[in-house]
Amino acid sequence: MRTSYWWKKQRKALTDVEAVFLKLAWFFEAPIQERFNIELLYHHLDNDWLEFALELLTQFFQEDTYLIQKPTHSILRETPADYLNQKQFADYLSEHGLNYDKRKLNVYYSRGKIPKADVELASTPYWSKSSVEEFCEKEKNRLKKD
Repeated sequence: MRTSYWWKKQRKALTDVEAVFLKLAWFFEAPIQERFNIELLYHHLDNDWLEFALELLTQFFQEDTYLIQKPTHSILRETPADYLNQKQFADYLSEHGLNYDKRKLNVYYSRGKIPKADVELASTPYWSKSSVEEFCEKEKNRLKKD
């Protein structure tokens, strides 16, 4: 752990935001030795900085520590930029040369012919862009073989 004398001396040269991210970086480098108090996020960060810090923490636990090996939760915002609903899924497929509309996609979904939704919110399925792109490529390849 960093010495309190060093920290007090150096802390004066940093803004509150910089100090929080410095402590967070120390934690990421050596999580066993360095402690990070999440209260710092609450007291010193807001808006974009807070969102960024939370994304860093999530990435750290998913990719660096592997403590979250198979993430099952995803947060959707009011306009889920990275997720597509059924109509958007069908539109994407149509735009990429496949003859799909919302009705056809719904029938295929109910028959299990398209991937399971990555996220379901209020009984509405959503797929990540990468899932939609992957399905599109597989479907194109399947049709080429026929």
